[in-house]
Amino acid sequence: MAARSKKGSRARPSARVKAGKRPPPRPRAVSGKTAARKVPASQAPLPMPRALIDAGVDPDVVALPARCAVAIDGAGPPDGQAFARSLGALYGGAYGLKFSRKKQGLASFAIGPLEGRWWAEGAGADLVTAPRETWRWRLRIAVPDDVSDAELGEVVRAATSKKGGKLEGSAEAIRLFVERIAPARHGRILHVGPYSDEPRSFARVDAALASAGLRPARSHLEVYLSDPRRTAPASLRTVLLRELA
Repeated sequence: MAARSKKGSRARPSARVKAGKRPPPRPRAVSGKTAARKVPASQAPLPMPRALIDAGVDPDVVALPARCAVAIDGAGPPDGQAFARSLGALYGGAYGLKFSRKKQGLASFAIGPLEGRWWAEGAGADLVTAPRETWRWRLRIAVPDDVSDAELGEVVRAATSKKGGKLEGSAEAIRLFVERIAPARHGRILHVGPYSDEPRSFARVDAALASAGLRPARSHLEVYLSDPRRTAPASLRTVLLRELA
């Protein structure tokens, strides 16, 4: 989900924020003086079910397994400062966990695509037409299943107390939490094109769910496979997943 145009269409975030709402850059890896030996990307597993990213352009119904993520909740449109700060804190926390584990000699993991869960506050609220101030979001970065609340807490404490660090004194970082996501079925499609055209893809997903005798919820997930800073709008790739009522 992201900012709506004047015509009511929507733009959306990725590891970024779109349409003039660029997110902070992803945190850089710490230097070799403070980090453990770099693990080649090919050896670091992506702690994210493939079903979240292996969507096709034709809608289907997929069963997502239980999974774990570092997450942060927020409200309002993604072009606001609250969203940008939350996004920066989320990436800071995820990379902090990654590097902390490497320093301890624990198995490394890859940082995958950003996932966003979107809904609007209010009974029967439709995200497409709901006022921007009613928008609600939960941003997620997948992490290994054995990440604990205490482990994340230590990473956050270290990051927010580090003098001159990017997350020094961050009010958003202390809101990060470990989310245990239950298995669930979703309608799914790969949307190729601008974020403002997503309602067309959601209509196809909803029709497929109806044909299967399933009722869509008003909330949905988005997995951002493209960086809009480097990708033309017509080529953006976003996995859309409709939750079930």
